[in-house]
Amino acid sequence: MQKFLILFLSIFSLYLFTKTADAKMLPQAGKAIGKQTTISGSSTAGINVYPRLRSDRRALLVSFSNLQNASNVSYLLTYSTYTQEEGARGSLSLNGSSSQTQELLFGTCSKQVCRYHTGIHDAKLEVSYTLKNNKKYLKRYKIKV
Repeated sequence: MQKFLILFLSIFSLYLFTKTADAKMLPQAGKAIGKQTTISGSSTAGINVYPRLRSDRRALLVSFSNLQNASNVSYLLTYSTYTQEEGARGSLSLNGSSSQTQELLFGTCSKQVCRYHTGIHDAKLEVSYTLKNNKKYLKRYKIKV
């Protein structure tokens, strides 16, 4: 009877452990294969993207690395202010360098005079790129300003 109880508890705890591990996997992780894949860290297969706020929080600095693997890189920053939707879009000139940094202002500049937006919320950055093997990727980031 004691052996049966130990066996039952072992199987039951294994069942609980397996269910707990499955519950921690995010639903989008299973759907990401073939649709939207994020390659980050020190991977040599894709590019790395490191967004961070400038110290005065009026711009987003986006550092790109491993660019030698890409044939095309573009980005889109969108955000809301108190009155309207704003954004910035662009692409990188891949001139053989392996890294670049872009500064995306939360505002507009003309003739070296900048007007910064206030009340920024719902900021999002999307980086899409194509590798030299023609595989396309999309990375999305939520930015807390």
